Amino acid sequence: MSNEKKIKREKGASTDGKTDYERLKNMTEEEVEDNAKSDPDAPLLSDEDLKKFKRVNVNKD
Repeated sequence: MSNEKKIKREKGASTDGKTDYERLKNMTEEEVEDNAKSDPDAPLLSDEDLKKFKRVNVNKD
């Protein structure tokens, strides 16, 4: 079995998350990076990890 993980959403389902874009826009790059480093739910990936990613083409029906 493949290690691929597929995530599906219902057509028309909201893609809005909980991101406070206004707050993010007002943060410095250093603040963004510090927040990212301190988030246990989203560990930062190394360059080696990122090389393993594959491009996904989305079908637009």
